[in-house]
Amino acid sequence: MKPQFDLHGKVALVTGASRGIGRQAALTFAEAGADVIVNYRSHADEAEEVAQHIRQEGRRAMVAQCDVADRAGMEAMFAKAAETMGTVDIVVANAAYSVRQPLLGMDWDGFRRTLEVTQYGVFHTCQLAAQQMVRQFHSGRVGGKILIISSVHAERVQYTSAAYDMAKRSINHLGRTMAAELAEYRINVNNLQPGWIDTPGELAFTSREEMAKWSQSLLWKRLGTVQEIASSILYLCSSEADYFTGATVTPDGGYILSHTLR
Repeated sequence: MKPQFDLHGKVALVTGASRGIGRQAALTFAEAGADVIVNYRSHADEAEEVAQHIRQEGRRAMVAQCDVADRAGMEAMFAKAAETMGTVDIVVANAAYSVRQPLLGMDWDGFRRTLEVTQYGVFHTCQLAAQQMVRQFHSGRVGGKILIISSVHAERVQYTSAAYDMAKRSINHLGRTMAAELAEYRINVNNLQPGWIDTPGELAFTSREEMAKWSQSLLWKRLGTVQEIASSILYLCSSEADYFTGATVTPDGGYILSHTLR
């Protein structure tokens, strides 16, 4: 039977959905029939553009500005999402932040901010999602999907990325722990580890020319696309992946098998 990634009747929340992987995930969910909550911290115009595309698909869209590191703000966002959309069935913890500096001279504020967003922000997102889904479970709406967007940085170190590497390794284990605790509520929790993906955020650290050069050291000889990652996200958040929980899936074009980039 051909898999059907049908999300009609589902409500998905994606953090960091104004750009990059989060944006494409939100659009892909809408194409599959889901209503979508578009979380963003900055880039308000781009978040509104994502919402408009979702509405053009005939789906509902809610735009929610909130820094995932702000616990009180996240609590308010989830409460409003449940009130406005009725349910929250799928949550993708995608928002991240990274400061790249050599360890010996790493700025403490940058290190702390990286953990506040990329580690603690993922915890806020996932715990609040789980609490909402358990409330729904007790009201008769069984199941839910939580997907943590991790990184190959959890497996292979990147020079100048100590804080980001640390955070990504941590959230992988968080996902596995949550999967064990939430199985009785039929909530699937999985980790997705993208490789080197062509996103606007990458241009903060390197140029197009450098990306083209270094991509030749990868087994697939190119960077991944946001659409390729969104397709993996869609699968793991669909009923076709009901038997996946506590898993770590790595769409990386062979990055981990390639030599460490410097």
